Amino acid sequence: MYRILLLFLTILLICGLNSVDAQLELGFLRLGDLGDFTKPSLEFAKDTFSTTELGKADINSATFKKYAVVWWNDGDSDPGPLSNAQIDAFLDYVETGGAVLLTGKAFSYATPLGLEDAQPRAFGPIVDDGSKVGITVIKETIDSGLIEGLKNVDGKDPGVDDRIQLNSTGYPKSGDYFDKLWKNFTTMAHAWEGGANYTDRIAAFGYWKAGDGKVFNLNWRLPNYHKNNQSIDNLHQVTENIINWLASESEYLDVSSHGKLPVVWGKLKNRR
Repeated sequence: MYRILLLFLTILLICGLNSVDAQLELGFLRLGDLGDFTKPSLEFAKDTFSTTELGKADINSATFKKYAVVWWNDGDSDPGPLSNAQIDAFLDYVETGGAVLLTGKAFSYATPLGLEDAQPRAFGPIVDDGSKVGITVIKETIDSGLIEGLKNVDGKDPGVDDRIQLNSTGYPKSGDYFDKLWKNFTTMAHAWEGGANYTDRIAAFGYWKAGDGKVFNLNWRLPNYHKNNQSIDNLHQVTENIINWLASESEYLDVSSHGKLPVVWGKLKNRR
């Protein structure tokens, strides 16, 4: 009888812990202007995760290692150069198993970080250009769970080669590595604009591997968190999926979730 009671109390304790809102610890880095393209992304991050806003003084590996994922987004202005010490801090965090998401102009730092040798294109910001854009699903997009909760442009569950719209118009200060200039990038979805499928030409949705960690690149015209984007719900969902997936791959997930019970993250981590 004592063992049955102990088992019952254990189950109650686990269920109680599961009901706790155990949020992922996210570091949100912004070095440029907090304008109409960047501010909404910070607000989304704070609404969705346990988010700490980081600045240039926080670019050090000890600070980064407090977070399962560091999301660097600058959509309004050029963040300016990084010092050698700041580049080393990023690399130490990633190479020891950390996870970084680059969006907006932050994507161009893949070159000074040594992830690519190519010089990327740069453009924007443009509030309204009337161009609908999104991703084309490949097998890896589905297998990694990056499109969970999303529908294709026909309102159906997406399959391979289906399109998912992420942006209805305009784009932030951003860019791309166009026409296969990159050498080390792992594509997780292709990109499309209007009727054109760019397949694997612009390195806009995928990641670089660095040591034991990953640097994910969500860029080109895709990461438009501006209020003008009528597809913002899709963009929010895919961003949340990417961050959760990166967290499941991060060696610093356990550190950032200390004292919590991240059930969903545990399921994702088991996919590794």
